[in-house]
Amino acid sequence: MAVAVLGWVLPRATGASWSGIAPVLAGVRPLELVLLTVVWAAGLLAYSYVLTGALPGLSRRRALTLNLTGSAVSNVTPMGGALGVGTNLMMVRAWQFRPAAFAAFTVVTNIWDVMGKLVLPLVALVAVLGGRDLPTGTLEAAALTTGVVLGALLSTVVLVLRSDRVARGVGRGGAALLGRVGPRGLAARAEGFEAALLDTRARVAGVMARTWPQLTLGTLAYLTLQGALLWACLRAVGATPPLSVVVAGFAVERLLTLAVITPGGAGLVETGTAGVLVAFGVDPLLAAAGILLYRGFTFLLEIPVGAVWLGGWVVARARAGRQAA
Repeated sequence: MAVAVLGWVLPRATGASWSGIAPVLAGVRPLELVLLTVVWAAGLLAYSYVLTGALPGLSRRRALTLNLTGSAVSNVTPMGGALGVGTNLMMVRAWQFRPAAFAAFTVVTNIWDVMGKLVLPLVALVAVLGGRDLPTGTLEAAALTTGVVLGALLSTVVLVLRSDRVARGVGRGGAALLGRVGPRGLAARAEGFEAALLDTRARVAGVMARTWPQLTLGTLAYLTLQGALLWACLRAVGATPPLSVVVAGFAVERLLTLAVITPGGAGLVETGTAGVLVAFGVDPLLAAAGILLYRGFTFLLEIPVGAVWLGGWVVARARAGRQAA
């Protein structure tokens, strides 16, 4: 499905043919690729601070191991996020961390990831409205509506984390909704939804109370470097859009990565982000080439790098086991 979307939908959504995209990508200079790789690696290092903050006692090297290996597994299978979590659980248990600590780690990192993806569109909305980069009134109205919805979602997440009363209200509402419209297996667990939500909130509250500055700064640094990577990729292929347009494209790209229909949202992310850049006036050929180059780093490159890293970890564990024996 990802290949079909990239091969057939992307050219039709952007107006750029693959015969035109390929020469643009081939024209990126080796020095530019090296610099882009440095920015990509710096983003991984920044995100390691989020992981070490969410799991106290985790070293920087092990945080990079969890990040790269989890991404490699997640990027090759539909709904791969769950398999990536399973891979990380295997590693964390081998490092003698408690399962409860890993559960809190998983929830905290996902909360910060989702909140970052909800905040970005609000920042992009302010940027494009301030720069008057929206080409039509229809797009402006759609952007405002989206901003209101995302703002409401973000406010709900924050209030659930901060208020017992709001958390209980959301828990009761979620249980009632699951009981009425959820599948039979899910509806059977509706009664425990409120208790599960409150228990999860209690687990993550302790972690966030101690390390929220590190989690927040690490997330901001990671998103900034990822956005800089997208800007640099567009520059590398010859596109020079305003900063507000780059921010808008990056916000859409981050939101579309939540789509789990294809591995890592492959195909959907590239097509949707390129379409947004084209709508903002970026040359179709350069928009498509720039986002494909960017995804080459943030999606494709993480598969072989993470696979090699995972293989090295397995070999090291086996060698340590033989030495202990």
